[in-house]
Amino acid sequence: MPTNLRRDSDTQQQSDATSKWVLVGALSVIGMINYAARTSITAVYPLLKTDLGFTDVGLGAIGSFFLWSYALASPFAGHLGDRFDRGRIVLWTLIGWSFVTAASGLVNARWELLAMRALLGLVESLFLPAALALVAEYHPAKTRGTALGVMGVGQGVGLIGGATFVGFLADRYGWRPSLWALGIVGLLIAIPAYFLVPMKKPVTPAGNADVLGPEPRPRLSLAEAFIQLLKIPSFLVLAAAGALTAIGVWIFLNWLPLYFKENFAMSLAGAGFFGASFINGSAATSQVLGGMVSDRVARKGAQYRMLLQGVLILAAAPTLLVFVYTKNLLVIVVALVLNSALRTAGDLNMLPLLCDLAGEDKFAIAFGITNMVNCLSGGLGIFVAGLLKSNLGLAGVFAGIVGILIFDALMLFCGYLVFLKRDLQKASLRVKGWAVPSPLL
Repeated sequence: MPTNLRRDSDTQQQSDATSKWVLVGALSVIGMINYAARTSITAVYPLLKTDLGFTDVGLGAIGSFFLWSYALASPFAGHLGDRFDRGRIVLWTLIGWSFVTAASGLVNARWELLAMRALLGLVESLFLPAALALVAEYHPAKTRGTALGVMGVGQGVGLIGGATFVGFLADRYGWRPSLWALGIVGLLIAIPAYFLVPMKKPVTPAGNADVLGPEPRPRLSLAEAFIQLLKIPSFLVLAAAGALTAIGVWIFLNWLPLYFKENFAMSLAGAGFFGASFINGSAATSQVLGGMVSDRVARKGAQYRMLLQGVLILAAAPTLLVFVYTKNLLVIVVALVLNSALRTAGDLNMLPLLCDLAGEDKFAIAFGITNMVNCLSGGLGIFVAGLLKSNLGLAGVFAGIVGILIFDALMLFCGYLVFLKRDLQKASLRVKGWAVPSPLL
């Protein structure tokens, strides 16, 4: 190869490598705003009780209405992410949820706020399937876990910063201006996002030959993609395991600020910070480390991602027993940090494994379906926690998550031993364009 052509090729490869990580950085920031918009309202629950007359069950409904609308829309959002330009979907959903967040500060009745939360779920459902698929599209298997982990850092920062920011403003100006400010921040972020997120899907994503077949595949309908995924036993195991984990995750996201407010007499900002910072700070760190470990483990075989996921979730389970035995704030915080770090590092393995099983033409719909079951179960968990709060207390509800996590881990071990290796072999044949006999699908 002539020297000038080799130099041009090297320059192009360096540019592609840089742009892949710039994309991850941009999506991390957008994801930060996404998670701040969806969870920061928990920091103002005490004000909603006094201003709009919400009960504990009503506060649970705030989280549940968002999650249930988000869940029901997620498969359709995933389908759109596989058929249309993912970058534009990311941009427009960012603008949409920012307007809805700001508008939520204008409501005057409980039903109006619940309706806005349901609308927020519909709009936000478009983001995650398209964003995760966009990362998977640009990053091959050897860096996919790390890239998805880095993107998850933004989500963790959003959970911490959103609750703290909204709680801080609410302590001084009330809950309405805090939502207006958060919506404005999202609209401002949309300006650089327009230039940093690719607005046209590349013909051949850089370095991603491991997920593309020899010829372009015909576009699948929503029903066809849905049925193909439901025929993969390992996909069902991952979806069910994610749903079980989501119950505990969303119970904590929704109820921890109120737990700290009621048990330790914290301010709204303090309760919002404690309710989000420690668990999500440790989750953000473990996202990156967990992604790197996951990619390293997968070099020995992609099936080991599921084994690692089960081991880490099982290790996380007993840490929550602390709520039964102590009211010491330091001990509780340490237990939450350990639980969040182990669980998050475990769950991260699910995302690249879904890519391996689904194939590039079903990245977004696979994420959409798992989002649906996660949020349906998470919304149910939030609502049931509100019902049980008066009898068990939030500490009793939190401790009950231990059994859910143990069952989650056991199901993953069964999937690893019984289904996963065969399913990955079939997925590999589909990627290479070889015919797979219909009875094996």
